[in-house]
Amino acid sequence: MAHERRRFVERVDYRTSPGHGEGGDWRRRVGLVGGGPAAVITTLGVFRFHATTREMVLTSRHPGIAVDAVQAETGWPLAVAPDLTETRAPSPEELALVRRFDPDGFWTGGRSRGA
Repeated sequence: MAHERRRFVERVDYRTSPGHGEGGDWRRRVGLVGGGPAAVITTLGVFRFHATTREMVLTSRHPGIAVDAVQAETGWPLAVAPDLTETRAPSPEELALVRRFDPDGFWTGGRSRGA
């Protein structure tokens, strides 16, 4: 998803899916099955969820993206993993597979998203 401050707000007015709710063991307390989301991948980096608090934590930043740039587009104090890494570029095989399912290049940059 596009990582923009207007999208990454501290609180939302509505939810399209429950996610981790209020954090901690919230999913279990409200009777939801499954573990909830494992990661959020944005145009700036990859976020995973803290094992106990379920807070979203930046675990990987994309090449050329500084942590300060991610914070500037995040509407709350950003949690950063102590072992923050740089996102690995896709292999030629992985990129070919993605392009196979994106023949018009909408996600892979072959055409304008506004087109």
